[in-house]
Amino acid sequence: MTLSVPEAPPGAAPGPERDRWLQLVTAFRSGRLGPIFAAVRRFLPVVAVLAAQLVFFPMPPSVWVQGAILGLLGSLMAVGLALVFRLNRVVNFAQGDLGSAPAVLAFGLIGFSGVGYLVGFATGLVASVVVTAVVEIALVRRFTRSPRLLLTVVTIGISQALLVVSLLVPFIWGSTPIGTVRVSFPWHLSIDARPLVFTSDHVVGVIVSVVALVCVAVWSRRSELGIATRATGDRRDLASMLGIPVARLQTVTWVVAGVLSFLSVFLSAAIVGLPLEPTFSLTALAGALGALALGGFTELPMVAIAAVSIGILEQGIAWDQPDRPTLVLAVIAAVVVLGMVVRGVGGRSGGRPAALPGSLVSVVPETPSNLRSLPEVRVTTAATWIVIVAALATLPLWCGAGTLLELSTLLVLVVVGYSVVVLTGWSGQVTLGQMSFAAVGGAIGAVVLADWGWDLSLALVSAGVAGGLAAVLVGLPTLRFDGVFVAVTTLVFGLAASGYLLDRAEFGWIPPHQLAPPAIFGIVLDSQARVFMTCLAAAAIGYVALHGLRRSRAGRAWRAVSTNERAAAGFGIGAARSKLSAFVVSGFIAGVAGCLLVTVNQQYVESPFTVTQSLAVLTATVVGGVGSAAGAFVGAGLIEGSAVFLPPNWQLLPSAFGVLLVLLAFPGGVAGAASRGRDRLLELVARRRGVETGECGTGGGDDRAC
Repeated sequence: MTLSVPEAPPGAAPGPERDRWLQLVTAFRSGRLGPIFAAVRRFLPVVAVLAAQLVFFPMPPSVWVQGAILGLLGSLMAVGLALVFRLNRVVNFAQGDLGSAPAVLAFGLIGFSGVGYLVGFATGLVASVVVTAVVEIALVRRFTRSPRLLLTVVTIGISQALLVVSLLVPFIWGSTPIGTVRVSFPWHLSIDARPLVFTSDHVVGVIVSVVALVCVAVWSRRSELGIATRATGDRRDLASMLGIPVARLQTVTWVVAGVLSFLSVFLSAAIVGLPLEPTFSLTALAGALGALALGGFTELPMVAIAAVSIGILEQGIAWDQPDRPTLVLAVIAAVVVLGMVVRGVGGRSGGRPAALPGSLVSVVPETPSNLRSLPEVRVTTAATWIVIVAALATLPLWCGAGTLLELSTLLVLVVVGYSVVVLTGWSGQVTLGQMSFAAVGGAIGAVVLADWGWDLSLALVSAGVAGGLAAVLVGLPTLRFDGVFVAVTTLVFGLAASGYLLDRAEFGWIPPHQLAPPAIFGIVLDSQARVFMTCLAAAAIGYVALHGLRRSRAGRAWRAVSTNERAAAGFGIGAARSKLSAFVVSGFIAGVAGCLLVTVNQQYVESPFTVTQSLAVLTATVVGGVGSAAGAFVGAGLIEGSAVFLPPNWQLLPSAFGVLLVLLAFPGGVAGAASRGRDRLLELVARRRGVETGECGTGGGDDRAC
């Protein structure tokens, strides 16, 4: 193979300069500069993070050292996250909670029961092993060969379930808050390094972190189990055929990740205290995800180094901007995007993990056209819709204002679920921050309604356009990468949007006051019944629009790209253009929903637009059936509806144990199970009529639904 002579850059004069340019480019193309370029590309994001800290968020040396220590402890969680991703190709959202629940138990034993530090630590360590093993064997293993989106939602359900356990464990010792407990290593040490004082907990944290990371490195590189685990992550089916005990290796990997998470949470809490809030695990996970992106998702040493740099940056922000604690979320979002962009330089292989195996979701098929025209099917379908529409339309007659307010909120969440169906169910781009697009639409809608006094119809359009633009900005950096990058990017954008970018305490352009009742087409929405009917009309219009969109050319292109991107390209479908159009449509729908939510609440408030709510919407849609618009309705009614009408102390149960139970019973979602029942009834009708049911692609069915 011969190398072609590269051309000199435009304007280069002949002579020594031109010769040096040609030699440099030739050396790069021949591979002599490849290792140098790869090393620079690997370490450049970490250097950029540290440079940003030094320039924009300076701090004293002792604070810098504490940031490095906390970052080293955070690297344990990041490495555990990378181990699970390398094996299962999924972001484990329960990574932080696998360590939080045992850490709470250990803190309670030490602080409330008075047991020794080492006894409490050992008990928590054993509990992390047991909890992680039970979770993997009972839940994760059952979804190993399921679509990656389904396993992702399972980890979200596990996270919520473990969060409930973490909240319930302190009640063993009464009602004293667990956050008041202070745990310290039983060896007195005090190093005055003003403005901080380092104790034995700092020293223990460094020693344990280094030992744990070295053990993981040796286990991964040297031991037979570690080498087999790496091979299993690359080619799982081939590993099974070669006799490698894949299930046992998966259990070992998850247990190692759970132990690393426990060490990270426990030792960090010994230094800075144990925060126990619903968003704590997500905030900790955001830093780990940033390290994962900077480290290339599977390179464990780089992930650990990146986690240390992010810990230093977080400490710098906390020191330099003490009155703006949420600023760190916006900075981490920028770090994640930086990591993906830099990792993507030089080709696709350098910036992305291996492709996700299989399809992301199971699409619910439509009724074949030759059966849809049968009298029995037409009458049954029409009667079903008449009953549903009549029941919903008459709700204002026998429901109070408070109930209508909750039902209106539920309908808005259904519309947000539509946007998840478009982006995740059809386009295959896993979104974990969909409520952030709704937040953009809600903020713009509040400005249009309160400051400009426009009609609600124009406000909805403006909010939709704003949501679509926000989705495009988030989606553009991820077009060249796999769906996991979209998941990470939307998650950190959601954290940044809800915690900083759209926080009225940070930016004053969002109207803080209550809105006057808006008017739509001249009808003033001065009652909760009218607001409910508006939300119902929006949900109905969205349902009809999604059915038409699914059969359109764009809808078929989205599903073709998500199923097989290369095959779709062979038919002239541009993958990047198709994904970007899905982002636009999904963001538009979410923006409209955000404006509706502002109308329901009569003001813009940050609480409905959190990442926790984004995960709840995704979970509900997957439970209902993310491949169809009906799934958004069913999932919102089951998950969101049950949470709305439950007491506050019980509202986490549907999104925790309920999700796991439903997915165990109906892996394809409730809508998928209902479609299978419908298909059986259609087969009976077809047999009685002597009509062939037809299959996708055989000519007997409706190929547009395939």
